[in-house]
Amino acid sequence: MYEQLTEFHKRPAPFSRYTADTLWTDAHIAQRMLDYHLDPAHDIASRKPGSIQRIAGWIDRRIGLKGKSVCDLGCGPGLYARDFARRGATVTGCDFSETSLAHARACAGADGLDIAFVRLDYLADPLPGHQDLIVLIYGDICALSPAQRRTLLAKVHAALKPGGRFVLDAFAKAQFAGLEEKTGFGFRLMDGFWSAENYFGFSKTFLYAEESLALDRYLIVEPDRSFEVFNWLRYFEPEELAAELRGSGFEVGDPVDAVTGDRWKDAEAMFSIIASRPD
Repeated sequence: MYEQLTEFHKRPAPFSRYTADTLWTDAHIAQRMLDYHLDPAHDIASRKPGSIQRIAGWIDRRIGLKGKSVCDLGCGPGLYARDFARRGATVTGCDFSETSLAHARACAGADGLDIAFVRLDYLADPLPGHQDLIVLIYGDICALSPAQRRTLLAKVHAALKPGGRFVLDAFAKAQFAGLEEKTGFGFRLMDGFWSAENYFGFSKTFLYAEESLALDRYLIVEPDRSFEVFNWLRYFEPEELAAELRGSGFEVGDPVDAVTGDRWKDAEAMFSIIASRPD
């Protein structure tokens, strides 16, 4: 155990391990993630309902959703997808978590909305093609390595119709300045989030100033097993992300506030970029 904890406290190379599958395929953790998404009291996993409606509203005003084919990557429980469908779009929601997708399908059915929810890994699986709009919302791009971002941007470009749009948002670099490295420990750390069984949990936050990158690393120790989770988050200046988009063949507009769609002027607020595939 001493050697395991010693290794746990070592600073890993950026994006050297990727454990997203643990968050979305472990039945207990996936359910807890869904609970966070659905809690309207906070913005931990999904934004509050009012913010979601504002985001769908400005996307609709700028792009016009009625009659458009829309693909929501990382759709989770379908909170944005349902709002897009109510505004007249033909929506496909894509996610890694069958737990979240089952909830999304049930809610869409109860609301009388015809939305296709598909389980896929957007880094590895083919994306639905011929889309007018693809969205990647709430900083999903920030969790990806440079190589993963290149892969995803190429796939999105190929899945869009000529003239189609790609809307994505990101955490701003100024937000990185408010972070600090820290270490945590607890019995059933995070109130049992990591397992239905008893466990001891260790957490460690590493900051990589040169890359504006944060890592929250977790070690979960149960009686009969242990596992680690690596949550990476990259913070961007808008131009950094815009340059990557242009390098993948997109035309890029000025950044806007992620929630309001107005001109981005608060350096500590998340921003969105509207990119387009040239005709």
